[in-house]
Amino acid sequence: MRQDWFHCEACGSPGVSIPTTLTDASVVSCASCGLKLGSWAEYRRQVDQALMAEQTRTAHRLIVADPIGTASGRL
Repeated sequence: MRQDWFHCEACGSPGVSIPTTLTDASVVSCASCGLKLGSWAEYRRQVDQALMAEQTRTAHRLIVADPIGTASGRL
């Protein structure tokens, strides 16, 4: 996953496919090409890292209204 807002490295799609039943081991994949992006736990960590980097870059607190939440709970 590229760090500039969650685009698939293979096809550039911003869409992800998340299984209906989630566990930390559930597989998250690209909604367009099907490339495995990692486990649900890994994906949440990547999203958290990208959001924290954006917050640092902009020097403003981000308000995230997303059902994913944050892996670390720090936002």
